[in-house]
Amino acid sequence: MIRVTIVGRPNVGKSTLFNRLVGRRIAITDGRPGVTRDAVSVETELAGRRVLLIDTGGIGEGEETFRREVSGRSVAELDRSDVVVVVLDGTALTPEDDDVVAAARRSGLPVVVAVNKVDSDARAGELSDFWALGFRRTVPVSAEHNLGVDELVELIGEAIEERGSTGEMHRNDRDEVVLAIVGRPNTGKSTLLNHFAGEERALVSPVAGTTRDTLDTRFVYRDTTFRVLDTAGIRKKARVSEPVEYYSVQRALTAIDRCELALLMIDATEGLGEQDKKIAARISERGRGVIVAMNKWDLLPPAGNQVEAVQDRVRFLFPVFQHVPIMPLSAATGTGVEEIVKRLLHIRGELHRRVDTGPLNQALRRWVAETPPPHRNRRPFKLRYMTQVETNPVRFLLFVNRTRAFPEAYLSYVRNRIRAEFGFEHVPIFVQLRS
Repeated sequence: MIRVTIVGRPNVGKSTLFNRLVGRRIAITDGRPGVTRDAVSVETELAGRRVLLIDTGGIGEGEETFRREVSGRSVAELDRSDVVVVVLDGTALTPEDDDVVAAARRSGLPVVVAVNKVDSDARAGELSDFWALGFRRTVPVSAEHNLGVDELVELIGEAIEERGSTGEMHRNDRDEVVLAIVGRPNTGKSTLLNHFAGEERALVSPVAGTTRDTLDTRFVYRDTTFRVLDTAGIRKKARVSEPVEYYSVQRALTAIDRCELALLMIDATEGLGEQDKKIAARISERGRGVIVAMNKWDLLPPAGNQVEAVQDRVRFLFPVFQHVPIMPLSAATGTGVEEIVKRLLHIRGELHRRVDTGPLNQALRRWVAETPPPHRNRRPFKLRYMTQVETNPVRFLLFVNRTRAFPEAYLSYVRNRIRAEFGFEHVPIFVQLRS
């Protein structure tokens, strides 16, 4: 797939332009410089082509704590790109802009220069310094007011055509497994993403809340392409004090809605928290395949039957996760990563499993004969027919003589028999009643 990367110094409007080109708010925007730290990407259509559009952190000045790391990752993103969009602030050129322009020139890629924050004809006539940079594809825009964006898209299309005639453009497998890594702050989510990617794609630091946007990267395991979403740590609402963190948490929750599989990361040295339960409930409600990864396992003092003890505790505290694999992991050393990926592939197979209606109803008659449903007010409940209506998430429709006051315990019995006999051992199952 064609990779179009947006670069620029902090606070020139890269994320605003990114959101404008995509047509919805994906990257977090804020008036303070340095809000974007890692590269954020999304598939979208530009100039009639399907592209991977990438928003990067600011190159040069910005938030002191992460300045060098953010700049380095942004420049490194150019090595994976096909087209570069350089965003400059139309109110002034700065020495930091020189660094951005130099990095774009060194890439040898087609470059489009978007001179942002030009919201009037008078200001558009004062851009001689920007034209003097020598890039033939230079256009004044106002990302906030949607001015000049159509012309920018046309120039990006020209740059894509130029790249196609001079070099091979990047591709990716369209049949991807979308995996979301979720959990509380500082549980090792970004460390695991970097292990999957085989490089430092996500910024890692001891500072809780380092990751803000939802990041994605890809890796291939046994001919299967995984698209991994690394999310911001999810904290209690009462502890979310800044708008930037609020949007980070919302994107993390949205990643659960977008994914097929989820890894719930828990810091084994800290144990389970109340927020972990809420994340688990969100995953279960959406019917996602999930593994609970007990990260930093290598930091625990050795003890007998430790894995079994932790698994029992998690299942006691997470009743919705009775079926979920709970596995030890060290994202820092890579111990346990391959075992988790293998299990994820197995779980995906369960999510896509379909049971024929004939064998399903033969089994239903046997289950009812072995354990008849209870009576209510001398009127027996009768189970007439069942069929599977959906995979990923797994849903069944059960026709009964009446749905009102149908015993939840007996519905659980049916779910458990489906799980045990038809190979849905590790995924959520939904059984809907219908008269």
